[in-house]
Amino acid sequence: MPQVTGAVHEVGVDQLFFSTTDARGVIRHSNNVFIELSRYRRDELSGAPHNIVRHPEMPGGAFKAMWDTLKTGSPFAAYMRNLAADGSEYDVFATVTPLSDGGYLSVRTRPVCSDLFDTVWAIYRDARAIEDRAINAGANRRAAAEEGLGRIAELLTGAGLSSYEEFQNTALPAEVVRREELSDGVPVRPDATGDLRVMLDSVTRIAAGLDSWMSGQQQLAELSSSLKAAGKGLTRTLEDPRLSAEHIAALDRSDPRVKPLADLLDLWAQMQGLVSPLVARLVDTLAQLDTNGARTRFRIALARLHATITSLFTVELIDGAGDPQYSARAIPDLVESLRDGIAEMERQAQAHRALAAQTVAYIGEASRMMTIPHQLLMLWTGSPASSDPALPATAAELSRAASGVAESVGCRLTELDELAARCRDTLVTDNVADLREALESFTTAASAVAPS
Repeated sequence: MPQVTGAVHEVGVDQLFFSTTDARGVIRHSNNVFIELSRYRRDELSGAPHNIVRHPEMPGGAFKAMWDTLKTGSPFAAYMRNLAADGSEYDVFATVTPLSDGGYLSVRTRPVCSDLFDTVWAIYRDARAIEDRAINAGANRRAAAEEGLGRIAELLTGAGLSSYEEFQNTALPAEVVRREELSDGVPVRPDATGDLRVMLDSVTRIAAGLDSWMSGQQQLAELSSSLKAAGKGLTRTLEDPRLSAEHIAALDRSDPRVKPLADLLDLWAQMQGLVSPLVARLVDTLAQLDTNGARTRFRIALARLHATITSLFTVELIDGAGDPQYSARAIPDLVESLRDGIAEMERQAQAHRALAAQTVAYIGEASRMMTIPHQLLMLWTGSPASSDPALPATAAELSRAASGVAESVGCRLTELDELAARCRDTLVTDNVADLREALESFTTAASAVAPS
């Protein structure tokens, strides 16, 4: 391993690079940018373990998180610090995607969300210190990595992220969106001809087709957040401790001024018992919808990243950078990543539609069940009896509570009805056929370019 010199070289915003490895992490192919940034010769990288660029400051726990995720067949994303052949270092945001033959495609970009990067690097330093202490105490590297991963998970939770998946579902879309804002875009090659021209045009169509998917994800994220907040708000309203069964039972029903309120609150308590399980199912479905939305945004961002790297790689081939014949062998892996990414986005979209439909049904049912008790509460709170100064103190307190709950329930039901309408009207995606057609055009042209 090269000696760390402390020198730093930055990855450019448009310097996306990739490599493919076999199941053991041995490098098979890469683009020319990887050669430039790693400062190894192509023949030094080809056949070398990918950890040839691993920086000694990286905690083992980060790589354990990676392998644990990849073993489930899911893609992985993380901030990484790499070590170049000359001892200089460079920071990247890396994604790793499993391939059907057991290998992996890794795409790296410049980290552009500095707040996320700084948070994660502080966590890495802490985790690495834990690992070093464990090794000094006699633990092997595998056991130390376990401790490091545990510390990473603990610190992510402290930062408001419940799991590593939640972190990467947050970080990847943010990095992709921000990088595209800063980017000059894929270089134009108007003089390209033949199959390479078709490849560039086709992958450009794929990237453009993903625009609507990308732009719609912020709307979905905001809708999901609003639904969760409204569901939790309705739960809090229904569980208002001021209208507990104990407080209602304490009312003096022999008092004719109190009995109408007591009868009304008895009905409220009965309906609460019927509605609460439904609201619990609604809240659970909203949580699933939120998780699915986060996974969908992750997959869309990953597909967009893969489309961008494929565009840039095609430009490399057009320009004849590096060794085009060697590099072109990576094309099938890029095609597979795009095809699988589009299929996974479609599956996530179908799951979203099913969960959204269930959410709408639960909201409608809860709204119908709450209508009558809500109206009765409103009748009471609007009557002179509710503000009778002769009401006993316990009844007066419950009357005020009922008034507040009636107003809150009305607001919550209105809010949920509006959100249900937005659920029905929100399209997750609508141009899958166009994406598939463009990908087939790319695949056909690429098959003539890639060596057999």
